[in-house]
Amino acid sequence: MKATSIKTISAVFILILSLNAKSKAQTYYPVYLCDGGTAALHTPEESTLANGDKVHWYLEGTEVDVKIFNGTANQTNYVTPNNLTPGVHNYTSRIESAAGCMGDLSDPFQVYQLPSKTLALTASNASYCGSDATLSSIITATATPAQVLPAGIEYVYVWSATKNGTNVSPLSSIGADDASKTAINNFTLNTTGAGSYVFNATVKYVKTAANTGVLKSGDNNGCEVTATATSTVIVTPKPIKPTIIVQ
Repeated sequence: MKATSIKTISAVFILILSLNAKSKAQTYYPVYLCDGGTAALHTPEESTLANGDKVHWYLEGTEVDVKIFNGTANQTNYVTPNNLTPGVHNYTSRIESAAGCMGDLSDPFQVYQLPSKTLALTASNASYCGSDATLSSIITATATPAQVLPAGIEYVYVWSATKNGTNVSPLSSIGADDASKTAINNFTLNTTGAGSYVFNATVKYVKTAANTGVLKSGDNNGCEVTATATSTVIVTPKPIKPTIIVQ
């Protein structure tokens, strides 16, 4: 049986993301959750525990669970709830020996719960004349989360469209979006081809390249959502050139 070692511990994500001095200085969080995502928090000091030792878990200073070590790896992990409120949540832990001696409290480990979001589409022009190459319609996708996103998290949009009921591929044949990763992304329809164009879009959360944290989503796809309704733009055909006769 391993000798019990009571020491200061750091609760870390199951992937063993160490919360060192460098990461503390960053504006990013070690874990981001969204829409049903959970994280398994782990203390590496579990390897020093003896049977009967306990790991106490706290959220904002309030005890939320006690795990008793029985010799099985990861037995003392704590899985965060899948319904945390949006914002930062501070978890800490401490070890209690089988004899009842309490160790020091760990440093806080921060988990950021991202807000749920919706996506709405609006068109600047419901129709325009295809005969005029200078005309267009801008379809705006607006993502509306419950609060401002933290640094290091952005959006990725995917557009799709049909023309008279048939999928348009490639989409670049009728226009392009502005590649925005903010809460607003615009697709400019500038085709002269007459028809009824129905647009749809999806949006999901992604980390920026500099963000070293982990994003855990309930759908394993950045909590992707589809627009609440499609947006239709009619490109009207150019009238035929008339001729003149005497009657």
